[in-house]
Amino acid sequence: MTECTVAQPPVAQADETRSAKRPRLTLALVASGMFMAVLDTTIVNVALPAMHATLGASVGGLAWIVDAYTLSFAALILAGGIASDRFGAKAVYLWGLALFVAASAACGLAPNVGALVAARFVQGSGAALFLPASLAIVRSTFDDPVERGRAIAAWAGIASVAAAVGPVFGGMLVEGFGWRSAFLINVPTGLIAFAGAAIIVRHSLRSVGRRFDWGGQLASIVALAALCFAAIELPSRGIAAREVWGAALLAVLATFVLVAVERRAHDPIVPVAWFSNRLFVAMNVMGTLVYVGYFGLLFMLSLYLHGEFGFNARQIGLTLLPLAGSLSLGNVLVGKLHGRFTATQFMTTGLALAAVAVPAMATSLEWRAPWAVTYAAMAVFGGGTALSVPPMISTVLEQVPGELAGVASGVLNALRQAGGLLGVAMAGAATILAPQVSIALWVVAGLGLATYAIAAALATFAAFAPGKAHR
Repeated sequence: MTECTVAQPPVAQADETRSAKRPRLTLALVASGMFMAVLDTTIVNVALPAMHATLGASVGGLAWIVDAYTLSFAALILAGGIASDRFGAKAVYLWGLALFVAASAACGLAPNVGALVAARFVQGSGAALFLPASLAIVRSTFDDPVERGRAIAAWAGIASVAAAVGPVFGGMLVEGFGWRSAFLINVPTGLIAFAGAAIIVRHSLRSVGRRFDWGGQLASIVALAALCFAAIELPSRGIAAREVWGAALLAVLATFVLVAVERRAHDPIVPVAWFSNRLFVAMNVMGTLVYVGYFGLLFMLSLYLHGEFGFNARQIGLTLLPLAGSLSLGNVLVGKLHGRFTATQFMTTGLALAAVAVPAMATSLEWRAPWAVTYAAMAVFGGGTALSVPPMISTVLEQVPGELAGVASGVLNALRQAGGLLGVAMAGAATILAPQVSIALWVVAGLGLATYAIAAALATFAAFAPGKAHR
C-alpha cells in the first residue's frame, strides 16, 4: 500500500518560515536600539567643537553635555532591569526606546546648553530602560543554550561596532550636516526599530507578585549617581576637590544604606541569595575590572596620540579602528565557536592575551615602532577582550531565573558602566598628576595589565566555582 503525503498549505509554510526567522529578526531589532544607545556615548564627542561655536558652551558645559547622558544611563540602568522583569521586557524596551527617540529630537532642537544637557539626561534615562530589556529579550527568545550564546555574542558584537564607528560616523555627520544631525539621526532609526519591535518581539515572562522596593531602588540610584559624579569630575576638579570626596562619601553611605534596606526588604531589588553564588559574584567583578582597564586605556591612548603624535579627532578614531574592529571580529568568532570550547576557556584565553597586549601597545607607541606592530598589539587587545565578554554575560544570565534576567542584566551593566567611568577617571587623574604624558601612559598601562590579570584569574576561578551552566 502506497503512503500518501499531504502537502502542507502555503499559508502554513509561510507561518513556519516567519516563525523560524522571528528569533533573528528579534535579535536584529533589539540590537538596533542597543546600537543607538552605545553609539550616543561616543558620537557626541566629535561634535563638541561645533557645539562650542554655535551654542557658546563653556568647557564645563561641554563636559556636562557628554556626562549627563553617562550619568543618568549608569544611575538608572539597574532600575531599568527591575522594570523589565516587573512589567515585561518588551513593554519596557518600547517605553525606553520611545523616551530615547523623543529626547534625541529634543537634543537636536535644543536652543541652548541648558536645554541640551537636560535632554541628554532624559536620553540616558531612556537608554537605561531599554538596554537591559534588550538583553532580557535575547535571553527569553533563544531557548537553546548554544543558540542563546551565539545570540549574546552577536548582541555584544553589535555594541562593539557601535563603539568603533561612533567617532568616525559622528565626524562625517557633523562635517556634512552639523552637530544637530548627530542626535536627529536617532529619530528615523528609532521609529523604525520601535515599529518593528512592537510587531515582531514576543511578550516575555514577568516577575508577578513581587513588591516594588522603593527604598532599595532610591538607595541604588543615589549610590550609582554619586559614584559616577565623582568619577566624572575627578579628572577636571582634581583628587583633592571637596565635591569629588563628598560624592564618593555619599556613594559609600548610600551603598551601606542599600545593604541595610535589602536585608530587611520583602522583595529586594537584587535577591540577596545571588551574592552567595560565587560564580555570579566573580563574573560581575570580572566584568567591572575589564571595563576599568579597557576604557582607561582607550582614554589614555586618545590623549597620547593627540599629545605625542599631534593627531586630530578623526585621525585618532582611524588609528584606533584596529582595536575597535578586533572587538567586533572577536565577538563574531565567539559566536561561531560557541559550544566547541567552555566559557572558562574563552574567558581565560582572551583575558590573558589582552593582558599581554597592554604593555606591548605601550612599548610600541613609546618606542615609535612601525604602525603594523602597534596595530597588531591593538588587535590582540581588542580581540582578547571580545573573547571574554559574551561568555561572561551568558554565565551571569545562566545563574538566575529567566523571569529575573532583566535584574541580572541591570546589575552587570551598572557595574560595567561604573567600571568604565572609574577607568576614565583614573586615566584622567594620571594625566594630571604625571609630569609627562608618556609616564601617564605607563601608569595607565600598569593599571590595565593589573585589572586584566586579576580578571583572568577570576575567569580561571569560574572553572571551579559552584554555579550553573558555566562549563
